[in-house]
Amino acid sequence: MGTDRRVGAPGFRFYASPSDEPRARRASDVLPAVGALVGLMLLGWINQPPASFERALIGLLAAFPEFLDGVWQFLYDVLLLWALALMLLALARRRGPLVRDQVLAAMVALAVGVAAGWIVETSWPGAWPVLTADEPPAFFPALRLAIGTACVVTASPHLSRPVRQVSRWIVALGAASAALLGVATPTGAVAGLLVAVFAAAGVHLVFGSSGGRPGLGEVGAALAGLGVPVSSLGAAARQPAGAFLVQGVARDGRALTVKVYGRDAYDAQLITKLWRTIWYRDEGPAPTLSRLQQAEHEAFLTLLARQAGVPVQEVITAGVTDEDDALLVLHLPGEPLDDLPADEVTDDVLRGVWDAVGLLHGSAVAHGQIDPLHLWVDHGLVTLVDLSGATVAPSDDQRRTDEAQALVTTVAVAGVERGLAVARTALGAERLAEVLPYLQMPALSRGLRPQVRRAGIDLDDLRRQAAEAADAPTTDLQKLRRVTWGTVIQTGLLALAFAMLVSGLAGLDLADIADELSEASWWWVALAALLVQTPRVAQAASTLGASPRPLPLGPVYALQLAISYVNLAVPSTAARVAVNVRFFQRQGVPPGSAVAVGAVDGFAGFVVQILLLTSLAMFSNASLDLELDAPSPGGPGRLLVALVALAVAAVGAVLVVGPWRRAVMAKAAELLRDVWGVVRGLRSARRVAMLLGGNLAAEVLFATSLGGFARAFGYDVGLAELLVINVSTALLAGLMPVPGGIGVTEGALTVGLTATGLPQETAFAVAIVYRLASFYLPPIWGWFSFRWLQSNKYL
Repeated sequence: MGTDRRVGAPGFRFYASPSDEPRARRASDVLPAVGALVGLMLLGWINQPPASFERALIGLLAAFPEFLDGVWQFLYDVLLLWALALMLLALARRRGPLVRDQVLAAMVALAVGVAAGWIVETSWPGAWPVLTADEPPAFFPALRLAIGTACVVTASPHLSRPVRQVSRWIVALGAASAALLGVATPTGAVAGLLVAVFAAAGVHLVFGSSGGRPGLGEVGAALAGLGVPVSSLGAAARQPAGAFLVQGVARDGRALTVKVYGRDAYDAQLITKLWRTIWYRDEGPAPTLSRLQQAEHEAFLTLLARQAGVPVQEVITAGVTDEDDALLVLHLPGEPLDDLPADEVTDDVLRGVWDAVGLLHGSAVAHGQIDPLHLWVDHGLVTLVDLSGATVAPSDDQRRTDEAQALVTTVAVAGVERGLAVARTALGAERLAEVLPYLQMPALSRGLRPQVRRAGIDLDDLRRQAAEAADAPTTDLQKLRRVTWGTVIQTGLLALAFAMLVSGLAGLDLADIADELSEASWWWVALAALLVQTPRVAQAASTLGASPRPLPLGPVYALQLAISYVNLAVPSTAARVAVNVRFFQRQGVPPGSAVAVGAVDGFAGFVVQILLLTSLAMFSNASLDLELDAPSPGGPGRLLVALVALAVAAVGAVLVVGPWRRAVMAKAAELLRDVWGVVRGLRSARRVAMLLGGNLAAEVLFATSLGGFARAFGYDVGLAELLVINVSTALLAGLMPVPGGIGVTEGALTVGLTATGLPQETAFAVAIVYRLASFYLPPIWGWFSFRWLQSNKYL
């Protein structure tokens, strides 16, 4: 294949790519950003006080002769001068976006560094003295080092290899000099580098970078050196992760696809491998060792499949440029199935998809990415493209996954009826039944999932119809995922809730709490525990009021019990909306209207809570003498400010990045239209009364139950105070993204009850018993209700 040939124009270049090179967000920027953030948190944790090893290292650095301080000062200054030179050169070369990126990275590094220093040092630093200091005391992290390195690392993807190597040495020597001068401790210097990496990776993720990709002229020169002269070249509209895809026409008229594996190709492949190892049971193919091996891997599998008669691309040649970018040149006629007009998607084309998949599996290869973008059609002939993620000697799971992707692909481009009919003919009833457990989102490729959403395909319905076509019962889904985003977030939030609950218990006497529990009137406890189950009847009434269709009370009441089970994993308002949506979809309500029903129900509850608080404040004598001290420099106050800063940064990122902003605004506009449609349907006074009255009755019943538990411990609290406590706690728990408000609710109830005159230990005991009866025990019967709703097709 000629993969040992090195081609390209010789000579020194400062930048690795032209100024007009298209940018892309690189997967290889994700790992440095996450790793830098985690490393910074760990260093901040161990920095105060310094470990014995670091103290010994500081002593060793202080023993260096003082006459070398001038050398360290020079190297420390060179870093900032180099960063400034890179910025000025980019300005002179009219690379405005690169200058913008460097300035933004410096600002982000300054902001993150100051915030990290405030959290660790418990005081705001004087930014200018820290930036200009050339002697102790040291500040964590090293701000000047972070700012200069952020500018250099941000420019690095755009620089040629020699310049990148020089930049690495300058950064390394600058970090060492900061520690030798004493302006930063060793951990502070490393933390400064991590801050810089985080800032640069964040800017790259927002605005993208060229990733050092060669320009089209360089690709053309490389192809000429490989003996494949071209008449035209252009960057492909759809770019895969980890490679630069170029399409062109050879001098002999053949359509060419050139895959350029750049220096971030292995990083992207490694991240994909790591992601699949953590997230999925199927880890996918092992990562190769170099970009050349990636090109060789794809070329080998393509040749192997083509030799077995599989319709795949023709391998023309391969090579390596002077920049060590690997080139793989392929012949690819036709156009993607995704771009094919609907009238040209014939049954023969659909059968061609299945024939190609069958032949590929017959050659002992699984593709792994079968979707309308990896299936090309030329005069009715289907070709499989891009075997970069293919696997030799695949498992049964990998084969069934390919077939599930092929089924969903044909359904997406031709409709459910035609897609299933062709699949039934191609696979047979028995094989089609084996594919059913794989008809789920984790089995689909990254390119196929957006197709499913755009086509409005309900995979549950597709699985049911496929089972009918195969004359087979529906089976349980194959376990493809190890973890999900939900489980990760849930674990983190539960850890946060546990920390909050422990901090709340720190000032309580557990022996006094045990005494309070032993002296409680258990008749009152039993009565209040029965009463606290009744608000869900009122919540069912409010749901009936929001429903656009009349429904029986029984299933809707079972729905409220099921929500108590789901609340263990999802914050209460979100759980209520999500389960309501699925419930109403099963009743034939369109998805948008189902979302609107849940949103209207939840919004009505919020309105009732606000009206209750306002009315009690204006027309009752209920008052809670709460004394909220200002947050201390450390602990929860700083954590709260950091969380708020992260939230503001996330909102800012959504507003800055066009695709994210447009996606959020489109979803919001669609939801508002659906909500308005449901609200306009609330013309019946009975439905409005059920919607608002049900939520009001639920709040009163919850507050009355709380008062019953307080009475069990010998204290009487007025209904107005109980409503203020319960409603305020519900609003606070709804704002905190903690599953079920665990920890938050107990703490808020304790504070509220203490403000009414209860001793702190008694208030905590009341809160715990109330939460046990209202939240922790109902999921037991809520689970049975959830299963009943599922078995009767309500969920």
